[in-house]
Amino acid sequence: MLTLGIAGHVDHGKTSLVRALTGMETDRLPEEQRRGISIELGFAWLDVPEVGRVALIDMPGHERFVRRMIAGAAGVDALLLVVAADEGVMPQGREHLAIAQLLGIRHGAIVLTKTDLCDADMLDMARDDLAQLTAGTFLADAPVWPVSVRVPETIAALRQQLGAYCQSLQAARRQETEALGRPFRLAVDRSFSLKGRGTVVAGTAVAGQVELEQMLEVLPQRTSFRVRGLERHGEAQSRVQAPGRVALNLAGATLEDVPLGAMLATPGSVAVSDRVDVELKLLPHCKALPARRRVAIVLGTAVGEGTIVLLDGQPLQAGQTALAQIRLDAPMAVAAGEGFVVRGSRVDPRFGQTLGGGRVLHPQPRRHKLNDSIVLEALLRLAQPDAEAQVLGAVALAQGRGVADDELLRICTAPPAQVQKALKGLAERKQLQRLGAPPRWLQPRDVQTLSQTVLNAVRQFHAAQPTRPGAEVADLHRQWAPWLDPSAFAQVCALIVRQGLLTAAGTGLAVPGFVAKIAASPELTARLEGLLAAQGLATETPAHLAEILGTEPRAVLLGLQAAQAAGRVVRVTEDYWVMAAVAQEARERVLAAFVEATGFSTGELKDVLGLTRKHLIPFAEFLDGERLTVRDPAGNRRIRERAREAWLARRANEGTAS
Repeated sequence: MLTLGIAGHVDHGKTSLVRALTGMETDRLPEEQRRGISIELGFAWLDVPEVGRVALIDMPGHERFVRRMIAGAAGVDALLLVVAADEGVMPQGREHLAIAQLLGIRHGAIVLTKTDLCDADMLDMARDDLAQLTAGTFLADAPVWPVSVRVPETIAALRQQLGAYCQSLQAARRQETEALGRPFRLAVDRSFSLKGRGTVVAGTAVAGQVELEQMLEVLPQRTSFRVRGLERHGEAQSRVQAPGRVALNLAGATLEDVPLGAMLATPGSVAVSDRVDVELKLLPHCKALPARRRVAIVLGTAVGEGTIVLLDGQPLQAGQTALAQIRLDAPMAVAAGEGFVVRGSRVDPRFGQTLGGGRVLHPQPRRHKLNDSIVLEALLRLAQPDAEAQVLGAVALAQGRGVADDELLRICTAPPAQVQKALKGLAERKQLQRLGAPPRWLQPRDVQTLSQTVLNAVRQFHAAQPTRPGAEVADLHRQWAPWLDPSAFAQVCALIVRQGLLTAAGTGLAVPGFVAKIAASPELTARLEGLLAAQGLATETPAHLAEILGTEPRAVLLGLQAAQAAGRVVRVTEDYWVMAAVAQEARERVLAAFVEATGFSTGELKDVLGLTRKHLIPFAEFLDGERLTVRDPAGNRRIRERAREAWLARRANEGTAS
C-alpha cells in the first residue's frame, strides 16, 4: 500500500485539500479545530483504481511542529508538497522539502493550491518560485498540479492525476526489493486506547510483515507484546506486508508501554544504541558545523539529543557531506540505512533550526579515533549499495572483535539473501574467516595480529613464570582478547598450534621445546585437589593450604599450577583457587537462577552460591571475566546475551535427546 506525505507551509491548504479529496477530517483535536492549524499528524485515505487505498499523512506546517512533520515523513513513499499560489514558496515549505531530501525521499509531486485567488501572472510567478525551490532536488522534474478546493472540477482533475501518479509509483516500487526478507519495523506516530480493546498504536511500516499472534518488541524499552489485532485503514487483517500504514492492537500493553516515538520490530532485529555512525549533510543555508557540536536528533518518530563528532576532525561546510558519529545522551532504537534529521539543541543559538541530516551507516559502533583511515574507509564501504562492500566495512569496523551473522543483518542495508551470498563468496576467496560458536567473522589480518599477540604473550609468560609448563588459554583470552568469544579465541590458538609456533601444554600453550624448571610433586598435587574438592567454592588461600598440608607455600603453588595446567583446577585470583568441576557447577547454578532475569544484585548472587563476601566478590568478578555476566554502573549484574543463548540452546538439545 502506498503512503503519501502532505507537506508545506502553514495555512497553504493541506488539511482542506485532504478533506476535499477524501471527505475525511484530519484535524481531530479540539485545539486544532479551534485554532485552525494542524498540531498533530492527520491521517486519511483515498481509494485509487488499480492501486487500492492510498494513505495520506497530513503534516503540521507551523514551524513549532516541525518535529511532528519529520515523524510523519518517516517511511512515506512520496511527498506531495503543497504551495499556495497566492503566497508562493514560504519558509516551512522550504524546510519540509529539505527535510524530505535529507530523509531520502525520492518521489513526489507539487500541488499548487488556492489558484482561484490568483490571476495568470501570479500563477506564473508561483511556478517560477517552485522552479527555483526544487532545482537540484528530487522534485526538480515533478508534476505541478494547480487546484482550488472551491472549484470541484480541479479536485476531480487532481484525483485523476493522483490516480495515474500512484499507478506509476506502484509499478516502480514493484521493481524494488529492498524491503524483501527483512524483519518487521514500524515507528509509532500515533497511540490511543479503545474501550474493550485496549491500546492501539499506528505508524508507517517500512519493512517486513506482521501477523496476528506474533510477538513484537517495543524499543528502546525492550519489552514485548502480542499482536491481538491488525488493521489497515479500518479493515481488519490477519497479515500485513510493509510498506504502508498499519494499526496494531497490542495485548496487555498500556499507552505508557508504547509511547509516541517508540519502535515496534521483530524481536532482536533492531539495535538499541547510544552511538551511531552516520553520513551527515549540512544544509546549504547553514553556518559551518564545528568538529564537535551538541544537536537534537530526530530518528524515525523519536527525538533525542547528543553530540556530533565529525570523524575527519574538520568543520563541515554548508552544503557538504561528512562521516560522523553521533553520541546520544540516551539510547535510541536505530536501524541501518534509516534517515535522520539534526536540529539545533537547547544549548545552541540555532535551537529549533534544522541543520542537516542523512542516513545511519552503523547502528551500534565503537568509539572511533579522529581521522582514523581504517574507520573512514570502512564507513565509506558501508555507504555503498553493494552487499560485499557493506560486509567488509562492518567487519573492518569491528577491528578484531569479529561480527556475528545476526549483527551483520542489523548493520548491512543490503537484503539478507544478498548478505549471506556475500559472506559465502568472501569466505571462499579467503577475504573473511569464520571462527567460534556462535561464529563470528574476522579479517585474516585480524587473525594474524591476534596470533602474533598470543605468541608474544606466551614467550613473556615463560620468562616471568619459568616453573609453569604453559600459559593458560583462559588467562590469555581474558588478558589479550576478552571481547572475542572464547570458542573463537580457542580456534585461533589451535591454528597457532597447527602451524607449529606453539604446543599444547594441558589446557595451556607453550613454546615448542620449553620445559618447566621445577616439576610439582604428583602426590602433593593429588592431596591439594582432594582438599580443594572438599572445600567447594569457599577454599583456603595457598598459604593456609600449605599450613594444613605441612609443606612450603611454594610447593603448594607449584601443585596448584600443575593441576591448573591439567584442567582440573581454576585460578579465580592469585589467592583463590577452586576445582574446575566446582566452578562449572556454580556457573550452571547462576545460569539456572538468573537466565530469565533482567538483572540481579550481589545479595541475590550470594543466596544462590552461599558464599561470604570474602569469596563472593572475587568469584562474581571471575564470572564477569568468563563473559558469563556483566556488571552495570549500579553494581547489579545480568547474564550476557551470548551466554544466555548458548545455555538455552544446550538445554533444548538435552531435552530433545531425552
